[in-house]
Amino acid sequence: MTGIRPAARVVPVRPAYRSLARWGLIGLISEIVAVCTWLVAGAWQGPAYSPVHDDISDMGALTAPHVWAFLIPQALAGAGSIAFALFGLRPALIHAGRAGRSGPWLAALSGIQDLTDAVFRLDCRAADGCSQAQASTSWHAQVHSAIGFACVLLLIVTPFVLARRFRRLPQWRRFAAPTVLLGVVFVAGLIVILAPSTAAYQGLTQRAIALGGAVWGIAVATHVARLGRANFHL
Repeated sequence: MTGIRPAARVVPVRPAYRSLARWGLIGLISEIVAVCTWLVAGAWQGPAYSPVHDDISDMGALTAPHVWAFLIPQALAGAGSIAFALFGLRPALIHAGRAGRSGPWLAALSGIQDLTDAVFRLDCRAADGCSQAQASTSWHAQVHSAIGFACVLLLIVTPFVLARRFRRLPQWRRFAAPTVLLGVVFVAGLIVILAPSTAAYQGLTQRAIALGGAVWGIAVATHVARLGRANFHL
């Protein structure tokens, strides 16, 4: 009697790697959109608003002009960055152990404010002669401040968690030192923002931190996309 061999198992065509490349592209686009949003939005804030002195989040206050032209692209960019962290970066670091999972989650949580700013808005801008206390009078402005503070703390911790695991993966090792440096910049930036002597340059410091984070995010997203394309074509 002739034996019948079982049918050969069909191997899927690397769907995970194709997905990785797509999420890397989404992360890249999201970072670029985020930077362009706060750069362009600053041009229509009026002469009283100063990018050197005033916060980025002031552009989403109740008294800010053309506010939805700022809040909507910011929310879309934030959603894209969060999705990239969870569906792009997290799978790319799947072999890095526990921090390979917790790092992307921290990165995703630190970007939540980009989404919540559209709901929990400040009451007014400093450019309108509004003090910090007056800007946080309402409940939604207080929630805005609380979420912002929590996201800043998460943002500071995230680079150090990720850098530790980057060192364990050969394809990520070159990102370890720049990621630690980014964490140091975040800590230094927070100290500068909180120091009374540098309060007049809070807006400039905040933008420098945001730009540094975006450059890092673009580099990481590009690397994830390249890893996805390289492994897909193997």
